[in-house]
Parts: sequence; C-alpha cells; structure tokens
Amino acid sequence: MENRIKELLQKYWEAETSLDEERELRELLQSADGFEEEKALFQGLSRWSQLEPAVKRPAKTKVKRITPAWLNWAASLLILISTVWVWQSREQRKAEEQAYQEVMMAFALIQKNLKKGQDQLAPMNDLKYLQTTHDLFRENLKD
Repeated sequence: MENRIKELLQKYWEAETSLDEERELRELLQSADGFEEEKALFQGLSRWSQLEPAVKRPAKTKVKRITPAWLNWAASLLILISTVWVWQSREQRKAEEQAYQEVMMAFALIQKNLKKGQDQLAPMNDLKYLQTTHDLFRENLKD
C-alpha cells in the first residue's frame, strides 16, 4: 500500500495522473499512516473546492439573427451607393480638370494677343516724349 501511494504521488507531482488515480490516492492517504503533508494538501484542496460556488450554466436564450436575405439586400444597396458615389466623384474631378485646362488655354490666348498688341504699339512709344502737337506734326510756328 505504501508503494502504491508513493507511485501515485510521483505521478501526481509530474501531472500524469487521471481523475480516478487521484481519487484512489486520496482514499489511500486517508487510511495510511504518515504522509502528513500530502494529507493536509488534499484536505485543503477539498475544503477549498467546497468554498467555491457551483457554477451554473446560464439558460439558453434565443438569439434573433438578421435574416440573410435582408443582409444581402443591404449589402447590395451599399455596393450600389458606393459605386455611384465613386463614379460621381471621378466625373467631377474630370470636369474640374477640363475646366482648368480650358482656363489655362484662355490665359495663353490672352497673353499671345496682348503680346501682339504691345508689338504693334511699339512705334507709339516714341511719341510719348513729344511735348506738344507742334512737335508731333513737326511744324514750325515761325514760318
């Protein structure tokens, strides 16, 4: 009996015992002399397990699930709305880009025509230094 207790204790400390072997070890320790530390351990464990409240499993509650058909419709609608939104934002960016290009072309055309006008007015720059109409027409008043 003492050999069996030692064998079971060795297996117990190595965590290799089954529940039946642990039950057998408790029973053997109660009837055997010696092994006071092990007896105290098993008595403390049994008292401690009695102090713990019994765990009650909660009653199964019925869970109302979303119907897959409704979920499919919602997903389809979400995909449709997001696709339309992305398409509209791309179209708006394209329109903005096209408007920007047209404005830049208009500015280039204005700049080109302004340059032509300035070139044609170059001879008029000489006239700005004249003081009077006589200087303009080069008339002599003394004549």
